[in-house]
Amino acid sequence: MRGLIVGRFQPFHNGHLMLIKHVLDECNEIIIAIASAQFNYLLKDPFTAGERVEMIHNALKDADIDLARCYIIPIINDENNARWFLHLRSYLPKFDIVYSGNEYVRMLLADYVKVSDVRFYDREKYNASRIRELMINDGEWRALVPRSVYEFINRIDGVKRLKIIANAESKPQEW
Repeated sequence: MRGLIVGRFQPFHNGHLMLIKHVLDECNEIIIAIASAQFNYLLKDPFTAGERVEMIHNALKDADIDLARCYIIPIINDENNARWFLHLRSYLPKFDIVYSGNEYVRMLLADYVKVSDVRFYDREKYNASRIRELMINDGEWRALVPRSVYEFINRIDGVKRLKIIANAESKPQEW
């Protein structure tokens, strides 16, 4: 059986890693779909799709997860939510079940595929919006992400990037 998770992973954090381990306990393979792949250098989406692929790949490798069981695939958004599932299917290998803690995602997909309602792991703590806010405000975020993600963000000056984006006079457009 092949499971699917969809997320922006901005950044990839320990809650995401716990979810992936859970899915791999139930499925032979996992597809990790990186949503909003076309967005980057934005407050909500500071990292490129390629950077997110690298973060996830390194975190899985460091967690001793068999990468042969994992597909990491960036997905460009489709602004038409009614056709979103068909859009997903065109980008991804076949999947049997979607794991999501997002009620909206479950609603969009429920007519097309089996959906497992998963509870986020300590969502108050492991929340990418909160982690980005901590990064901008020099808070303690290191323990919230895998070591390799922390190192990667430091290597690309990701915190500096976020601070510049947060203080930009003119906000970039998403569309």
